[in-house]
Amino acid sequence: MLAKTLPLLLLGACASTAQVSTADQPELARLAESYAQQLQAVGITRVISPGNRAMVRLETGYGPVYVRYPAVAEPLAFVLDIGPDGLQATAATFDRVRDGQILAALVPEAVQMTATNNRFGWLRANPWR
Repeated sequence: MLAKTLPLLLLGACASTAQVSTADQPELARLAESYAQQLQAVGITRVISPGNRAMVRLETGYGPVYVRYPAVAEPLAFVLDIGPDGLQATAATFDRVRDGQILAALVPEAVQMTATNNRFGWLRANPWR
């Protein structure tokens, strides 16, 4: 019985992540607002950075997309929620210069990868093309 449940337990342990202490960051939201239209145009509704140089998760209509954390800055855990009511941001800290560098490096890559993912998603959903 243990042989059957152990892989499931290990899979669950690998899929869970530690919660990062964050707070609303209206300044980060204002800084990211200039990127909101680009993110929405490809269907990104949430950007989640775990803060340890791990892959950044982008939530989209076709499912999650992952991009590398930008090498230009220190790791930062943050979440951007992009919705019809605007952009909300949470992070442990805010630094205009550092966060600006992260967004400037991350958003173009996020948009490109999501657009590519959307094309593949459309092809899978429309096999008769």
